Amino acid sequence: MVTFEVENFNVVFACPGDSTESYDAGARPIATFYAELLGMLVTREDWFMISKQDKIGLHLAFGDGPIDYQPPRWPDPEHPQQVHLDFPVGDLHAADDLAISLGATRLQDAGDYRSYADPIGHPFCLYRDPTGVEPSERPLSGKVGRVVFDCFSPRALAAFYAELLDMPTRELDTPERVVISRGDAHDYDLMAQLAFQHAQSPAPRWPDPAYPQQVHLDIWVTDPKQAQNLALRLGAIRLPDIGGSAPVFADPAGHPFCLCSDGS
Repeated sequence: MVTFEVENFNVVFACPGDSTESYDAGARPIATFYAELLGMLVTREDWFMISKQDKIGLHLAFGDGPIDYQPPRWPDPEHPQQVHLDFPVGDLHAADDLAISLGATRLQDAGDYRSYADPIGHPFCLYRDPTGVEPSERPLSGKVGRVVFDCFSPRALAAFYAELLDMPTRELDTPERVVISRGDAHDYDLMAQLAFQHAQSPAPRWPDPAYPQQVHLDIWVTDPKQAQNLALRLGAIRLPDIGGSAPVFADPAGHPFCLCSDGS
């Protein structure tokens, strides 16, 4: 029986930097971009993190990577994306204007769904969903609707995360795309929905710099030992320790994630 709980959930973007100075130069602008886009606060600057709340819920973080980090160039198949974020908005036109004014590049306009690249190339999407956002004076309320994984088998990877993170509800279930949630009225503040879409692009091979990660998850749990055992039983692979504060795993499709606790 699984008794641990997920307390916090960080989505961590890779940024160029291999020293204090280069990390600040690489991470600060992208952290500022998302903070201004989403109306979040910068809650840490030694390791850049933004959130709506300081201690509880979903955070966006910006990790140091190699100085020559190469971000995705979607839809270029030679530089594919691995993970991206979807943000629900009530007024798509106003949200589009804000994103462009902050330095985003529009990549695709599909009517109620638009794709962009942030200032260093990570894709993200805005989608019209008046029911998924709170009333706000801002175009974006700060909610992250979905974390979207590219993978070969969406149903297989969805099953892994559904059991690991106790997300049993399938909001969408097709061979090409699966969306899972906790089923608790879309509790975006604690944990976004997870989506999985079919793709045949190479997976990251962290820590191999030739196949770098672009975005990974830091999952904060109450019982790290039980969470690690479950992850391994479900098919995760423990990755080499290279000095981080929490153990790193690869999911069955190769995406890295960390299982963190207050003692790590």
